[in-house]
Amino acid sequence: MNSYCKKIDSYQIEGGDIEEQIRIFAGQLPCLLIIYSGGEFSHFLSGVQDKPMTFSILVCAQSLRGKGEARRGLVGAYQMLDDLRKTLTNKNLGLNIDPLLPVREAAEVNTKNFSAYSMEFKTRCRYNL
Repeated sequence: MNSYCKKIDSYQIEGGDIEEQIRIFAGQLPCLLIIYSGGEFSHFLSGVQDKPMTFSILVCAQSLRGKGEARRGLVGAYQMLDDLRKTLTNKNLGLNIDPLLPVREAAEVNTKNFSAYSMEFKTRCRYNL
């Protein structure tokens, strides 16, 4: 993915028109925008806190409507989703978390100029008190 992504960055949704926000924030396509969706704590009598967490990654790419664009070497959203899944599944990225697992994929924005899809990953971390 590093070979074709022009931008990999964290992203905060601020409400309103998501298409316009992505258009402004993404700048150059293709890109990945990482969103921390949240987590919830579970508490155990043993003094352990468990925190399942969800991350959504927006995959943004130029719309490849015809086969000619793909033959010219442009990478589309479907290829990026597949690469993202292969890259992150069962990885902890050197962090003290459970391996990332993909749980959901959805279309977010489709225009004549670009497409954005999200892939949601779940993980968890544990804290000993």
